[in-house]
Amino acid sequence: MSSDHATGIRTKAVARRRRSSQRVTMGEVAQLADVSPSTVSLYMRRPDEVSPRRAEKIQSAIDRLGYLPNTMAGGLASSRSNVIGVIVPTITNSFFSATLETLERHLRSAGYQLLIGNTEFDESREEELIRSVMSWNPAGLVLTGFLHSRKSLSLLANSDTPIVEMWDYGRPGLDMVVGFSHHASGRLVAEHMLGRGYRRTAFISTNFQRDVRAGDRYLGFRETIEAAGGRVVLRQLSGRSDTAETGRLLGELIAENPGIEAICCSNDMVALGVMFECQRQGWPIPDRLAVAGFGNQDFTASTVPPMTSVEPPRQEIGRHVARLLMARLRDGTTPQEGNLDLGVELVVREST
Repeated sequence: MSSDHATGIRTKAVARRRRSSQRVTMGEVAQLADVSPSTVSLYMRRPDEVSPRRAEKIQSAIDRLGYLPNTMAGGLASSRSNVIGVIVPTITNSFFSATLETLERHLRSAGYQLLIGNTEFDESREEELIRSVMSWNPAGLVLTGFLHSRKSLSLLANSDTPIVEMWDYGRPGLDMVVGFSHHASGRLVAEHMLGRGYRRTAFISTNFQRDVRAGDRYLGFRETIEAAGGRVVLRQLSGRSDTAETGRLLGELIAENPGIEAICCSNDMVALGVMFECQRQGWPIPDRLAVAGFGNQDFTASTVPPMTSVEPPRQEIGRHVARLLMARLRDGTTPQEGNLDLGVELVVREST
């Protein structure tokens, strides 16, 4: 799907969602599929007992309307549970775990419980999780970033559930947004490296198809370096962060581009792999290669030398997401600052 097409779908979804006042009902599905509500109910509970022809018509109506079954007792579309769904791309990364801990602490004190889903950077998995979470008629839904599948956008457009998109900033949100610009994060590292005199640089990253926000950081870095007359060579890992693969990529990169002076990495684990390979090759940091990461994880201050990294506002994101959701749930309004750019901080250490 092209970015322009996806943007168009998203814009329509935003408009439809803001006009929506209630959930799509089972009756509406039945009417569109030209069957009885009891047949739709049977299909939702025991699909094998519905004829293939009717099942196809019902599923087509469900997809078209974005219908989400209400799994709450009583089946009242107007009811709200005390569940708040949170969908993140990974639960193993300390980026998101710190945000989840803060969010859970604030919402628990207000009587809400988190239902956490892990997409593993898979749009179709996010779609499944959205369907599952929304079937519980949650009090709120928290998503990571702006990139969602066409079906996910359709589902969200037909819901009046409060939504916060977190860990990103700079595009129109479905509802509320709390995060920071990844493009600006990349620019911040580039400006630092230019200030240290580095012009021949490289960017080593997790795969952009898995991690689109890493791609945004790369663009911010590259545009800033090239605007100053410098050069950026890009290398992407095949999948998630892997220190062994990072080491191989770095070896190939330097063999092909021996003049590279500095490496910007999409996250701290990739940067750690770069530092390990530098140590194996006997390349002093930063005299031979300067290295910077993203995330400012706990180990960055203890590497040799200590690693320069970008500090994202992990806890602040969780705190502000909770605050916006509770304000909406309390009185139905969104604070004026419902679209928050929290910014980042560059933590400069000896690796650059």
